[in-house]
Amino acid sequence: MNIVYIALGIVFLLWILGNLHRKIKRRNKLIHIVESNCTGCQRCIKRCPHKVLEALKEEGKVRIVVKNPNKCSACGDCIAVCKFKALELVSKHTP
Repeated sequence: MNIVYIALGIVFLLWILGNLHRKIKRRNKLIHIVESNCTGCQRCIKRCPHKVLEALKEEGKVRIVVKNPNKCSACGDCIAVCKFKALELVSKHTP
């Protein structure tokens, strides 16, 4: 029975370390919109938990923009729902 507890403890520890590693890795990332691929469907806006993206209507077209870049946690939820590959993660320090 002790082996089961040890195994569960190791699995739990690895899960926590994996999540911590992903957070550290994404700390310097930011969402970027590839305008040429974006159709303005707004699925990414609905999926973003931090309300980072916003839709602007210009000349009868809907354009997606990054409204609050400091709130972006680089979780990738918006990228996962985009069928047109219009979103990507880039480094915050890119000039």
